[in-house]
Amino acid sequence: MGGGAGLNPVDSDTCATPAAATVPGMRILHLTDTHLYGDRDARHYDRIDTTAALRGLLARLEGLADIDAVVHTGDASEDGTAESYRLLHEILDPFAAALDAPLAIVMGNHDVSAVYGEAVAPGERTAPSQDRVVPLAGGARVVVLDSSVPGAGYGHLDPEQLDWLRGVLAEPAPGGTVLAIHHPPLVAATPLLRGLDLDGLDELAAGLGGSDVRIVLSGHYHHEMTGEIAGIPVHVAPGITNVVDPVGAGADEQSLALSGVSLVELGEGAPRVVSSVFPNAGDTLADAERPVYRFTPDQVAQILEAAGR
Repeated sequence: MGGGAGLNPVDSDTCATPAAATVPGMRILHLTDTHLYGDRDARHYDRIDTTAALRGLLARLEGLADIDAVVHTGDASEDGTAESYRLLHEILDPFAAALDAPLAIVMGNHDVSAVYGEAVAPGERTAPSQDRVVPLAGGARVVVLDSSVPGAGYGHLDPEQLDWLRGVLAEPAPGGTVLAIHHPPLVAATPLLRGLDLDGLDELAAGLGGSDVRIVLSGHYHHEMTGEIAGIPVHVAPGITNVVDPVGAGADEQSLALSGVSLVELGEGAPRVVSSVFPNAGDTLADAERPVYRFTPDQVAQILEAAGR
């Protein structure tokens, strides 16, 4: 699912992290919700060329430097095909390599974890899932959690995943940990997203309390949002394929033909997150004022009946 409707960068300083004051600094490029297709002629909502949207956004980042990791927090694919994942890596692998930065990919509700595991790499916890640890320079790490539920839009972590997470976090990383999960561990801002959010927040919070996790990065909402879980800052990046307008749509659900990206800086104090939102380079109508979709409450109810709990 997709942030604010403005075209200017948004600066959001999140709350303090429990990580030790001696941890080194880190700069993370946070991407999310590319919704790529195996069929490159397919269009998201019959309008957005998602491949062009991603390429156009990355072109705007030319000159970016000193990045320690590129993290994509899910809904990498729209159709869950092997071809879409090969396309994703065809685009992102050289981009991350040029930054000399590891690439971490998270699975979202539109992704098919088993297909990603077969087409790209199996998960570390179990072969079908995509739970893994991505090591970074300086002893830091990104812990990737797969919150996808086959055939559903909401997120869930099973007890075995939480046990795995606790086991990983039991040994702190010298440079600290970034947790990446598609469904944000927050209460969503709109009725549609609240029906498609992550369950079991108390159980996740219990596993994160007292850990070395410095920030949680998420997607799914397609709009920027901040909060916290277990005293740890949470940042949701705006979507690349479209950006949801959680403020201006009233009782409706509205998404605009925009693309967003966030830069996360971790240092001695509170994390600093800045986000930019641009006209969508894949908009076949080239009309940022015309919503990609606008769902009435009745339409939202139908979507939740099909994909919600």
